[in-house]
Order: sequence, then C-alpha cells, then structure tokens
Amino acid sequence: MEARHYRIGTCANCDSPEITLQTPLFCSQQCRQAAELVRYVRGCRRDGRDQLTDVQEAMRMRLAMVLGGGYPERERVVGAGTRAEVFRRAGGRCEQCGRVLDFDQSRGDPDAIATIQHVHGDANELDNLKAFCRRCNIDDAQSRFVPLQRGSAAAKMAAELERRWSAAEPLRLCDDELEWKTNWQRLTKAARGWLQTKADA
Repeated sequence: MEARHYRIGTCANCDSPEITLQTPLFCSQQCRQAAELVRYVRGCRRDGRDQLTDVQEAMRMRLAMVLGGGYPERERVVGAGTRAEVFRRAGGRCEQCGRVLDFDQSRGDPDAIATIQHVHGDANELDNLKAFCRRCNIDDAQSRFVPLQRGSAAAKMAAELERRWSAAEPLRLCDDELEWKTNWQRLTKAARGWLQTKADA
C-alpha cells in the first residue's frame, strides 16, 4: 500500500465503495472510529502518553469498541436534563460502588469522574440509565470483552490497525494524526462532488 493512501469514491479506512453523500469518507461508524483510534494511538505514541496506565486502558477500550462494530455514539447521547435527573436520583454517588462522583474533574481522581451507564442496549429512558463512576463504567465494559480468536476477522482487523498505528509514517490519509484535522473537510467536499457527479451521470 502506498504511503498516505486514499482513493476518492471509497472509504478512507477500508477502501469499500459503500459511501454516501451523507458519509462520503467512511462506509460505516466502525470505519470512522477505527481511523480515529489509529490517529489517537499514533498521537499518544508520538508524545509518550502511551506509557501512561490510564491511556493504555483507554486504547484497549477503544480498540474493543471498534472490533465489536463501533460505539453507537448518536444513539447514546443523553440530554442534559436526563443526565441531571440520573445524578440527582443517585444522590451524587456511583450506583455500583457508592463512590462520590466528581462532576468537574477537580478532585484529581480520574476513577471518580461521573458517567452515565446504559443498563441494557442504547435506550435513553431513565429506567435504563444509572450513575456510574468512570472506574465502574470501565470495569463493566471490560467484563463484556470477548477474547480474540486466532484467525478471526476481528483478530485480523486488530493486527491491521496495530500495523497502521505502529508505522513510521501514516499509511492512509485518515491515519495522519497531525494533518487530518485540516484535510478531512477538503476531502469531504471533493468526495461529495465526485458522488454527485456520478449520480447525475
């Protein structure tokens, strides 16, 4: 694969042609988050954050989410009023371990950061939401991890992502942790133009 690979009209992460005018750079949520993960890890490796325990944990969590099909970000957005009600109902404590929650990250304890836990699926109804500390949220997610089976599609994907974030130079345009922020808008415009031209032909 050539350095900084991208072909207009295909997914920037996997080369699939299944892109749309609404999502012209990535064919799926999973692919978009995979590229985000590669950039995140490359950035952490570049500045040394990858040596920090909490960052290593964050990288493992994000990898697991990608391998599981991607995190349903839009579906799990909880409105401010609902969040406030969940935390009020819990009395400002984690409903799993009882720890006092840190709402403004001022206590210096990252494990106490307040989060919202979805009990079952992605529904944002009050009876499906609990106030969790960051530690219990992570522990709950990790308890659901499934070991990779050698030769499986997920194992192959994990190996490919590791190859990309370990490369001396970005292998794809979407892997470039320094330039993507300035490139993606230009690429999106070009890809939409290409798709529109194709649709009008």
